[in-house]
Amino acid sequence: MPTRDSPRTATLCAAALLGARRKVTLPELREALAASAAAGFSAVSLWAVHHQTLVAGGLDPDVLVALLDEVGLSVPVVEAALGWANPDLDAVDAAVGPILEVAARYGAEQVLAVFMEPEAPEPAACVAGFARLCDLAAEHDLRVSLEFLPWSGIPDLRSAWQLVERCERDNAGLTLDTWHWQRQPGGPDFETLAGIPGARIHFLQLSDAPAQAEEDLVDETLRARRLPGEGDVDFAGLQKALNAIGARPLAAPEVFNAELLALGPAEMARRIATRTRAVWG
Repeated sequence: MPTRDSPRTATLCAAALLGARRKVTLPELREALAASAAAGFSAVSLWAVHHQTLVAGGLDPDVLVALLDEVGLSVPVVEAALGWANPDLDAVDAAVGPILEVAARYGAEQVLAVFMEPEAPEPAACVAGFARLCDLAAEHDLRVSLEFLPWSGIPDLRSAWQLVERCERDNAGLTLDTWHWQRQPGGPDFETLAGIPGARIHFLQLSDAPAQAEEDLVDETLRARRLPGEGDVDFAGLQKALNAIGARPLAAPEVFNAELLALGPAEMARRIATRTRAVWG
């Protein structure tokens, strides 16, 4: 299997080819991975829940490692750590331990963390829990990339960056999803981005969005994201802003779209690759 030191030209968020479903079959995962490789991607971000449900169903985890090796894909990112905003650090250990084990198994570089609840987390518990996640990740030589979600208690870049700063961990950083960037309260926040050290932007997820948001943001993000360049995200401005702070994040398209999904994994991956390379390089 390719290691974290293997050269990579492009990464794809593979869950998009699976319709953001939590449960998938081995043939479905195999088809998605093969489609990713055929479209020219050399790496994928992997949802830990896909590994966990297949293994819980009796699959030998070595089969999944061999499958990635077979198609020549590495796994730089594993998603997503949950349950870390808790003052009970033993509970944090239990919540995040399994995903860190999955990430270590695949030789990942980072784990993505999210907070899904709609209300803002209690500040002290949030900082302590996130710091604990980062400490546990460091034991596996992993970075932690916090992703803000517009409908959650960590809804924007500013609140996510404040948490990363307050936890004071060298391996803590941010995921910047361009759909969430566009939909965050107040819209794109170039002012906050300009004040973040570039090295703290670990992961960039690429998709597009129209100017007008739908009423249900969760539904929109899971079925109606657009291909890069087919919406109103200012990719040129964002690229300029990232260059200005010296950010060199791993970039990967993540396009959850029901119409593209209906075309099948191979064609969906091909279209994602074509549009992403035209917009981002």
